Amino acid sequence: MNRPFDTERLRLRPFREDEGEAWHAIWGDPDVIWWGANESLEQSRSVLQRLVRREREEWPDGLGWLAVREQGGDEIVGDVLLQPAQFVDGIEVGWHFRKHVWNRGYATEAARGTIEQAFATRVCDEVHALVALQNEPSLRVAAKLGMQAVKEIEYADLPHRMFVRHASEA
Repeated sequence: MNRPFDTERLRLRPFREDEGEAWHAIWGDPDVIWWGANESLEQSRSVLQRLVRREREEWPDGLGWLAVREQGGDEIVGDVLLQPAQFVDGIEVGWHFRKHVWNRGYATEAARGTIEQAFATRVCDEVHALVALQNEPSLRVAAKLGMQAVKEIEYADLPHRMFVRHASEA
């Protein structure tokens, strides 16, 4: 499980099983999760509970999904993940944020902090990201994170660009 930490503007901490409504505000919004948003609050609660349990019971220390809040705020405005990748042998980083906080640089700030924590605590020595080619904002985030494009692949019936960043580049 990841440990809580702060960035300049954000506070990140592990999700709890009882935060289904906050999860649904992100994962139930088809503008945010355009490739398959959760259809109901009940579905979001179930997904989050399974995820938190899997994180706790199966994943190595340092991996997990982090709830992101603005410093001094109570509302969860996004998430950042560090988990075993499904598309390559390794660890992936990802990010999802509520629409009302888009264009503030939060995805870059939160993902950068997560990557730096992972490298500093030796959770991994490289991280990967997989971004749909049509997701231009996330392609820009990956570039701002200093991630290098490795190749393009088809994943979940969509063309994606695979990125990597090595700890030696930090």
